[in-house]
Amino acid sequence: MNKKKKVAVLLPWLKMGGTNKIALHFMKELSQYCDVTLILSQYTGELISQLPDNINLIVDTMRPFKEIFIEDAKKLRFSRIVQGVIYYGRIKLKKDNVDNYRYLVQRHGYVCDTEFDCAISYHGQSPERLLNLMYRIHAKKKVAWIHGEFDNTPDHYRRMNLYYNQLDHMFFVSNHTLNSFMDRFVMDRDKCTVYYNPIDRQEIEEKAQQPCEVQFDSEYINLLTVGRVSKEKGQDMIPAITRNLIDAGHKVRWYIIGDGDNRNIVEKAVKEYQMEDNVFILGTKTNPYCYMVACDIYVQPSYTEGYSTTICEAGMLGKAIVGTKPSGGIYDQITDGVDGLIVDATADGLTAGISKLISHPSLRHQFEEKIREKNFEGKGEIQKFLNFLNE
Repeated sequence: MNKKKKVAVLLPWLKMGGTNKIALHFMKELSQYCDVTLILSQYTGELISQLPDNINLIVDTMRPFKEIFIEDAKKLRFSRIVQGVIYYGRIKLKKDNVDNYRYLVQRHGYVCDTEFDCAISYHGQSPERLLNLMYRIHAKKKVAWIHGEFDNTPDHYRRMNLYYNQLDHMFFVSNHTLNSFMDRFVMDRDKCTVYYNPIDRQEIEEKAQQPCEVQFDSEYINLLTVGRVSKEKGQDMIPAITRNLIDAGHKVRWYIIGDGDNRNIVEKAVKEYQMEDNVFILGTKTNPYCYMVACDIYVQPSYTEGYSTTICEAGMLGKAIVGTKPSGGIYDQITDGVDGLIVDATADGLTAGISKLISHPSLRHQFEEKIREKNFEGKGEIQKFLNFLNE
């Protein structure tokens, strides 16, 4: 009997979010074939309770810089002290870059003594995860998973490119994500594979039948957006779009599920457009699916998106979906005008798309029927990784 290969997956934490949910499902599926270890930087997050029992867990809490510097000073490690001053100076001057973080990573030993057959930086755009993978994990093969587009300086790309080219392989969640990466980095395309996110249809459909804390009023057209409330996700446009829709005579309410750095900006815009009775931020929900199945239209207003997990989930539940053109991965998910709408990532573009679906219920129902035909489960994708692992 062949011994199971050992695979490590690096994540910062298990906070609620599309990438972490997908990572859990990937590990659950992979554990049928391999001995899987999850390496967390912080033991925190709403999804920790969903970690399967057969996944090994290592919590790798790195020592803070201050503690390391004080130790160097006490032991008179002069070269280390100089390096520490340079590191701290870069941070204070806001020049904290990839190489700067490498210094901190290299001041720590290996995470564990185990030699894995493969180790994966699942947040592959993160320098922190990537450098920990490079310097603190024993593995025969090292891999990065890329979930979205990059928005950094040319110097950042140059420095990250040095590390990406040391990897054995890279997986991308959509064709657009791969092409966007190749526009910025120099990489052997033979080392790159598109791997569509695996999603658990049964779990989503079961949770969709559970009761919601907040009930939607059927007298309104209920719009829904789920995801981290951040700059790139576009929730800042929602109050303005809602105002546009109401001024056009549409009776709508828009619910936002999620939390994040941009929440206060969205809340401020809600007040600015006087949308307190029409836009509601519900915060993080461990079960967004009961809201998804209850909404009339699912909207993903992202300025940029690699491959939207929530679009897949809404599609599985048969929702009419409005997404945006810069969300490159959406072209792998929706056929514009056939099973959903793809519009400009502007308040005007989204207003027009949503208004079209409200004014034409037959088109909305067409989208609801057609979207159910899509394969959003990522069936068979695991074989792509297993083929690489067993090469």
